[in-house]
Amino acid sequence: MFSRVCFLVALAAFLIAFTSRAADRAAAPVTVVLGAQTREIAPLVSELKDKKEHKILGLTFWEGQLGGRCVVISRTASGKINAAVSAALAIDHFHPSEVLVTGAAGSLNLELKPCDVVIAAKTVQHDSVRHHSSGIERRGARNPITGQRNPVFLEAPAKLLDMAKRAAAKTDFIPMSGDDAKSSPSAVRVVTGIVATGDAFVESGEKRKELRSALQADAVEMEGAAVAQVCHQSGVSCLVIRCVSDTADETAMSDFETYAPAASANAARLVYGIIRELAEAGRATSR
Repeated sequence: MFSRVCFLVALAAFLIAFTSRAADRAAAPVTVVLGAQTREIAPLVSELKDKKEHKILGLTFWEGQLGGRCVVISRTASGKINAAVSAALAIDHFHPSEVLVTGAAGSLNLELKPCDVVIAAKTVQHDSVRHHSSGIERRGARNPITGQRNPVFLEAPAKLLDMAKRAAAKTDFIPMSGDDAKSSPSAVRVVTGIVATGDAFVESGEKRKELRSALQADAVEMEGAAVAQVCHQSGVSCLVIRCVSDTADETAMSDFETYAPAASANAARLVYGIIRELAEAGRATSR
């Protein structure tokens, strides 16, 4: 009888402790990281501790601890629709505090060279337009929840921008190398600017000039603003981090193949730094 009572007491203590730990895990803030290509997320996935793999509608999400924070990482594949689907699934299943987008991009700003980094203060879908005989009318996508149109430019939260800037100052980036580096500074330049998103790989000098003139955008890619739209409609913070892999002109594809590995690594390094900043802010709040 005594042993049975002891067993029940021990079992009750175990269940209470287990429930408490489960509640702590459930309450822990989560950061979602999305990248279109495997090489854009691989450096982060490889660093995950206590890694678990989830399959949701066939898509893979890796969950674990990174830099002292609970993080979920997924590869979206290229394009706005793919990115929006991944973002919506991640938000619905993991309830993140913020979503970070990482990866390479083409430069629209002539001052930015391969391996330079753009922190997106704003994102815009450059192909969300109406074509009139007199020109183009830019407009945000309609929010299916409210029926209202989203802003043309979606702004990143000041808190995440500040964290990204602090993290950038501490990050060891990979500089541009090779013969092309002789005509440009070896140090990686980090700017806060505008990232334009569209369902097209831009490799046209004319299109580059058009996007730069019309939007004052610094970089162009295929996922960021779509993720930002889903986050905006879901009330979740979002920040897009891009590293230049090409100059969005006629040599863009060959330049992309050359510089995408370093660009992907640089963006991932900054994202890792932001995650550390988030973890530190969380610890400071709990003290």
